[in-house]
Amino acid sequence: MARSRRVGIHRLIDGKLRIQEDALAVECLIQLTSQSKPISKLLGTPTNLRELFVGHAYAEGYGDIRMSEVTIQTHSSGSVHAHIVEEISPRPSNERIITSSCGACDADGLEELIASLEPFADVHPQYSHDLIFSAFTDMKTHQDGFRETGGMHAAALWSEDTGLHCVAEDIGRHNAVDKSIGSALIQNINLQQQFLLLSGRCGWDLVAKASRSGIGTVFCIGACSTLAADTARHLGMRIFSFMKTDSSVGIGVLQ
Repeated sequence: MARSRRVGIHRLIDGKLRIQEDALAVECLIQLTSQSKPISKLLGTPTNLRELFVGHAYAEGYGDIRMSEVTIQTHSSGSVHAHIVEEISPRPSNERIITSSCGACDADGLEELIASLEPFADVHPQYSHDLIFSAFTDMKTHQDGFRETGGMHAAALWSEDTGLHCVAEDIGRHNAVDKSIGSALIQNINLQQQFLLLSGRCGWDLVAKASRSGIGTVFCIGACSTLAADTARHLGMRIFSFMKTDSSVGIGVLQ
């Protein structure tokens, strides 16, 4: 499906309104189902839906469905359904957390948030700041959706052995992460040796996805939230935010 759609707009140029066209990022309702049971309803860009479903299931703790066949249906209403025949169970409604752009709400505190997350037990791979920043520069060349619309987030994986790979875009940050993780799973890539790269901020929800996927290091162009930082410290993870040419802000196990 298309990642963007051209629409009529009024553009203000030199104090005058002009009627033009512009490309907007497509955002629609994406429903993930298992044996006709609803698993998740997402608002996102309807591309790479197999990767989205596989990554979402894994990063949210539903299970590993990389071998499942994902059937896609587009409805006349504009919504998209992604379906697998295998049965997986969604978390009870009282365990689900409504996430925001900078953390999480509807939970009592950090202890409750991290109760179901496993500490990162592997050895953190070494890294070079210059190589990671170069990877971010390379990631921009793959962000076709952002260049087209200016309205898409990106996520990618990086390791010293493979370099930058599994670049994914979506209007939702969390969806881009799911797509990147799903792509890696489908390719049978060892996630514990990967770094997660984010084109924007890092909130608690993205740290939780990384934790459930076995990823111990997150790099982001923007800031990280307090819950993201506290969670990384408690789980033995690490976050490097505000990535610039020769500087970053590190939190967590910095080794």
